[in-house]
Amino acid sequence: MRLITHGCRGSIPVSSSEMMKYGGNTTCFELITDEFQIFFDTGSGFQNAILNPNKEILVLFSHFHHDHLQGLAFNKYLLKPETKTFISSALVDSEELNKIIRRYFSGVFFPLDIFDNLDNVTFSNFSEAQRTLSVGFNIEAIKLNHPGGSYGYSVTKDDKKCVFLCDNEFTTSQADELKNFSKNADIVIWDGMFTEEELKSKTGWGHSSLEQGVEFFSDINCGQIIISHHAPYRTDAELDIIGNSLPNGIHLAKDGQVLKL
Repeated sequence: MRLITHGCRGSIPVSSSEMMKYGGNTTCFELITDEFQIFFDTGSGFQNAILNPNKEILVLFSHFHHDHLQGLAFNKYLLKPETKTFISSALVDSEELNKIIRRYFSGVFFPLDIFDNLDNVTFSNFSEAQRTLSVGFNIEAIKLNHPGGSYGYSVTKDDKKCVFLCDNEFTTSQADELKNFSKNADIVIWDGMFTEEELKSKTGWGHSSLEQGVEFFSDINCGQIIISHHAPYRTDAELDIIGNSLPNGIHLAKDGQVLKL
């Protein structure tokens, strides 16, 4: 499997000469296997993903805040009839998911109701997505701590495991469950939007700290942790300082980064 980072910025896309190294697109990660393209969220980075008509494409939404949804309609490959795409979320069933997506990309929020004519796009329950990936795969979901609700995901194939844990405000009550969920993962994508100092005034905002990611990594058996959901005000220079202080096995996500599991 390969993991591609299409977007790792939190809250809002940013464009600045001071934020080019780590990128300004909001959350979108792509997990590629021989049979599937699996996307965790479709933030603005989703516009840059190349959808392969010869693979089954599965989009898994953690939740539906703007920064995790806004790129869905801007991927030109999604509009091609030969690109078969399944959209799912553990947060809601397929009927509610359909309503949310259509509402977001219609009316006063968006100029076109593009999903009226996209016969290649199917909204499915998460249990159906699990069955679709049943041969050789194990896909699981875990409830996270975020305003409005959010779910994390793990995908395992051929003893390779990737875990996605954005957006989540880490609490000690979650610790054991998250550790078990992430155990033996090759890569864990961690919500590190804030520093521990910033987190003191951000209680209830729904995000974790970089330092919590470091501590979490020290408590579990996993290959590496990728810190994502960078604060929109965090510059490359500031992220460089943070990155240089991280222990081995913990890295900062960058737009365009490709990792092999």
